Amino acid sequence: MPSWAIALRLVGVGWFLAASVIIGIVAGLFLDEWLGTKVIFTLLGVLVGITVAFYGLYQMVKPLMDFNDKESDKE
Repeated sequence: MPSWAIALRLVGVGWFLAASVIIGIVAGLFLDEWLGTKVIFTLLGVLVGITVAFYGLYQMVKPLMDFNDKESDKE
């Protein structure tokens, strides 16, 4: 895999991480405002966003690691 393709994939991973956390925060703020609660849904949104971000990070980086393992087995 060319290095530019790996770089683009990693940029996508970064955007996914940021978007997951930001969407969780915004959804939590919206729910807190709508339901009249203090910060409970914002905190839950942060936790859900971080969980989704790390799961997605694992799923996106795993093929890169598997590809690297296959390349080292050929040598």
